[in-house]
Amino acid sequence: MGNNLKFLGQHWTTWLRDIAIGGAIIAGVLFWQSLDMVERDGSVRIPNTVLPTLDGGQSSLFLEDKQTLVYFFAPWCQVCHLSIGNLEYLDESNVKIVRIALDYESVNDVAAFAKQHDINSQIMLGNAAVKHKFKVTAYPTYYLLDENQNIIGGSKGYSTAAGLKLREYLLSI
Repeated sequence: MGNNLKFLGQHWTTWLRDIAIGGAIIAGVLFWQSLDMVERDGSVRIPNTVLPTLDGGQSSLFLEDKQTLVYFFAPWCQVCHLSIGNLEYLDESNVKIVRIALDYESVNDVAAFAKQHDINSQIMLGNAAVKHKFKVTAYPTYYLLDENQNIIGGSKGYSTAAGLKLREYLLSI
């Protein structure tokens, strides 16, 4: 019996060590990915911008007194194909979701992307100035802005539906 307890103790310490190392690696990758992003500490305010939309209209990025999640994607981006559906799990009564297409060859490419993913929500058509303003260097890129259009969060790459819900919850407290 004593040997079994000793084995279990060694087993758990190995697991904890491996989890800590894995967590440190993930944290390091996330930190490295965010080095070239716009500051996300609330010190940067983005002026409201009006962009053309996929349906031929124009729309404003922000709503007064509401947080906004800005999701930048490119129709050719395979990670975007996997992640854009996760936005549907967010509660739009808490946060306005803005989808902005960048680096597309034609509006038809964006329309095909939207159709493929059954996106009925508005998609804005970004340009080089918007890409530069938000320092988008990879897809997808997410930014969360508070009700005053200050950037308070952001990330690059795939985000799970659970991860997006957790961020929505934590940032709405």
